[in-house]
Amino acid sequence: MPRTTPKPVVLLLSLPLLLSACAAPDALSGAAPSAPTPHGYVAGAQENPEPQTGLLTLDAATGEGQLLSLLTEETSDAGTHGPVTAAHVDGRYALLTTAAGVQVFDTGAWTVDHGEHKHYYSAPPGPVGSLAVPDAGAVAGDGKSIAVFSPSGGYASVYRHMDLDAGSMAEAFRITTSPHSGMVVPYAGHFIASVAGSSAGSSAGSSGGDPAVAGGVEVRDASDAVVLGRQDCAGLAGHARVRAGVVFACADGALLVTGEDGAFTAEKIPYLDGGAGLPPATSLGHRPGSNELAGPAGDSGIWHLDVAKRAWTYLPTPVPVVTAAAVGDGKRVLAAGVDGSLLTLSPATGEVTARAALLPPGSAHRPQLRIDTSRAYVSDPVRSVVHEVDYADGLRVARTFDVPAADFLLETGL
Repeated sequence: MPRTTPKPVVLLLSLPLLLSACAAPDALSGAAPSAPTPHGYVAGAQENPEPQTGLLTLDAATGEGQLLSLLTEETSDAGTHGPVTAAHVDGRYALLTTAAGVQVFDTGAWTVDHGEHKHYYSAPPGPVGSLAVPDAGAVAGDGKSIAVFSPSGGYASVYRHMDLDAGSMAEAFRITTSPHSGMVVPYAGHFIASVAGSSAGSSAGSSGGDPAVAGGVEVRDASDAVVLGRQDCAGLAGHARVRAGVVFACADGALLVTGEDGAFTAEKIPYLDGGAGLPPATSLGHRPGSNELAGPAGDSGIWHLDVAKRAWTYLPTPVPVVTAAAVGDGKRVLAAGVDGSLLTLSPATGEVTARAALLPPGSAHRPQLRIDTSRAYVSDPVRSVVHEVDYADGLRVARTFDVPAADFLLETGL
């Protein structure tokens, strides 16, 4: 009688062959399996255990820049870009407005925020190229797209970070409104576009006002279709991205635009008592990622906005201030006075809780103020220095950096 092997043994003997057939090539060769690509990864970048924060300072007249690492204090040349009229940072990229368009400089450091965790990346810094937008005006970005508005053209050219990462300077598409002094702000996969102050040349009704300036906003998708119709914001003068959404400064308060899953809403946050005859805030300074904003209220004080509470507070100051920003901890608003002092004010009581003589008096050379989770950075254009201030320790100056020029100041790596 022929001998047969029981079926269970056949299966066991065959199992190594089956496993070998299903194994990945790395397993067969003995090599370690490939690691999954981390979120936010860009080819050529290095992931780090902590944010690679730094300061980019610029000379307004020449565009000469310098990068300074806040971790090592090492400096590197950041190129010369020609006369610069405005400077912004969006993720890894510094965006420098010049007569030739918007010069893009890779700062070599950025953070990818996934809510419950963050990734910190670095790469060699260097110039990327120019975004050739005629009559380039307001620039805004959300870390994924950058919109450069042309006031005379009445449109914004949109550029994607993924294209810039790959070295392409090509315009992805346009968001078109009408010629006016306006802006387009990328947000939640869509674009908040300003519309002119009257129906003349506007595609979205009328609320009166000067057609040469922005009088409201509407939300568009990437095909330039309107998703949320016109929301009035007379005297629109600036915007800030907060945790709750995007806030626009209006003559009568603020307009908060929020969005989720392609659905958008807008809410007006009026000044208390109609502003009580005080000048509106035309700039909204804050710590990135917070829900508090602040800006000068003319020469008499500061407007503070708690977005979460939908509430404005007026904070009188002992001297006129030239710039202000909220720390976002519910305890502090920082401001630079015309007398050269740096002030801390309590948004709850209006009390000046700290004051330090830091800058030369006068407002001809306005300082710039940048705030992160532990420090504030205050530029001194007259002396070409930047002060690192511990705002939780009575405005103690922790470090002072000598720089070639400090007309513009950006904190990088956030």
